[in-house]
Amino acid sequence: MGIQSNLLDARQEGRQEGRKEGIEIGELRGKLKGSVQIYEGLLGASVSSEVILSKMSTEELVLLVTQLQKRLRDRAS
Repeated sequence: MGIQSNLLDARQEGRQEGRKEGIEIGELRGKLKGSVQIYEGLLGASVSSEVILSKMSTEELVLLVTQLQKRLRDRAS
């Protein structure tokens, strides 16, 4: 009974950690998508839809934000 109880506790702890990580990733992706749309608007470009941005990976969103920031800085120079 002790081993089974430990396994159940470990499984529950793993689920809680997974949920927390999922929430954090979701929040990050939401911020990145919002940043993309803001930078696009500031640059006078068409603003990407939520559907398009949702299909992008987190890495792609980070790269896009970086590129848009650079364009905005270059424009200001």
